[in-house]
Amino acid sequence: MPSAAIDPAITLTSAPGKVLVVGGYLVLDRNHTGLVVGTDACLYSTVQTRELDLSNAARTFSSTEIPVTVTSPQFESAWWKYAFDLKTNALVQYDSADQGSNGFVQVVLQTTLALVNTRSPGVLQSLLEPRASSLHRAGLKILLTADNDFYSQRETLEKAGVPLTSQSLRRIPVMSKTGKTLGNVHKTGLGSSAAMVTSLVASILVHFGIVDRSDLSVDREQRLAAPKSLQLIHNIAQYAHCLAQGKVGSGFDVSAAVYGSHVYRRFTPAVLDAAMSESSRISEVVQATSVDNRGWNSEVNPVVIPPRLTLRLADVDTGSNTPSMVKKVLQWQSANSDQAAALWAALDAANNRIGQIWSQLVEAHTDDRCDYDRAIDWCSKHPSFEWRSAVDTTGSPAHALLADLVYGIGKVRQLQRELGENAGVPIEPPKQTRLLDACMSVPGVCMAAVPGAGGYDAIFCVVLSPEAGDAVERLWSKWDEMSVGPLLAKQASSGVSVLNPALYPYLTAMLE
Repeated sequence: MPSAAIDPAITLTSAPGKVLVVGGYLVLDRNHTGLVVGTDACLYSTVQTRELDLSNAARTFSSTEIPVTVTSPQFESAWWKYAFDLKTNALVQYDSADQGSNGFVQVVLQTTLALVNTRSPGVLQSLLEPRASSLHRAGLKILLTADNDFYSQRETLEKAGVPLTSQSLRRIPVMSKTGKTLGNVHKTGLGSSAAMVTSLVASILVHFGIVDRSDLSVDREQRLAAPKSLQLIHNIAQYAHCLAQGKVGSGFDVSAAVYGSHVYRRFTPAVLDAAMSESSRISEVVQATSVDNRGWNSEVNPVVIPPRLTLRLADVDTGSNTPSMVKKVLQWQSANSDQAAALWAALDAANNRIGQIWSQLVEAHTDDRCDYDRAIDWCSKHPSFEWRSAVDTTGSPAHALLADLVYGIGKVRQLQRELGENAGVPIEPPKQTRLLDACMSVPGVCMAAVPGAGGYDAIFCVVLSPEAGDAVERLWSKWDEMSVGPLLAKQASSGVSVLNPALYPYLTAMLE
């Protein structure tokens, strides 16, 4: 992609979606981990400092307030206008398209602008400099957009009279309008709220110089050299996301948006106790989100999907109530502590084994590329139930690891079904079991399972070749027990990043 000059008045950041491959339910407990994969489908936040015309504003601004306008053009009636007071660190919404509010956006703006104003007050103060007209004032215009995969495109394709295939999805314009309000859109489970919160926090911190642009480079080495910048974004995004939700969750979705693919161990919730009240003082929020706060004890160990393995995702057009499922599982765990402890230990071991096999496959590729490629080529042409019996014939270490991976994901699924049956929750319901078993019978498929908390919402497969991916998609298109549609998203290792706005003219055009 050609280089282009960066416009300092515009800051553009992206944050990836997530897939919790293994670790559903256990990731809530700090004693266990989850393997989360970031996607190349991202949510974008564009922040621009510009002179705003307040002649038609629905309120009068005081001498210490700056105007902030947020627009999400992919949705109907999705704009909100705020005033942020530098004297009190208070944010108020004074107008919107439908007189409604956006809790997540409002919490992020309130939190992040207050932290910027506290850490570096002169930066925001400069926006209050007098203008030629009292009806004009420097302020912020913010644009929130997402790759199409975050929202179901079923209706779009149905209206166009085209099949629900990857080929059809690629013809939809980037960041297409959904034709829905934000509250009515059908999401695909990639973690849009966590990605939005993370990208918006990062864009504001970068825009006002709290975080250096280079610290969020897409270059892995540069990112590793700036751990405190990523930690600060992580801490603030976790806090804002928890406050907007009204509870402290596991945080794996925000962590994936910040760091990309990794094995995640959650932080101790008590780190946010003092700051979780709406009446919390800014000093308490500063302390809670500080990179020097040792209460942030989450662990992030980067992972990559082994070479030539590709993540394929599908949206299943049947909903699940994830909070209700989690509540029931935790109730069963509390009422059956001994049985639950044994099952948790077995699931933890099975989950960890998946990450270990991925690491061993990466090593196998490094140690003997030819053997690795031969194993992938052979397994790509045969269904997974034939792989184990062929290991003795091939004598290939990589082939043996691929067979281990098939067994490993099968073990995870077995234990997930057991947990679901015990708790009375459809973690892998029979309809999904039949679909996943059919996927595993397709030559070249080494993993298939329900992500995260499970249910009817989605499935993922990991395939060894483009041909295997195409074959899986053909299976989905013909599946008549449920409507199964592909997503275009694949795996991506990098997390939140700063992008050059000049290379995204369709985004900067939306700011006009």
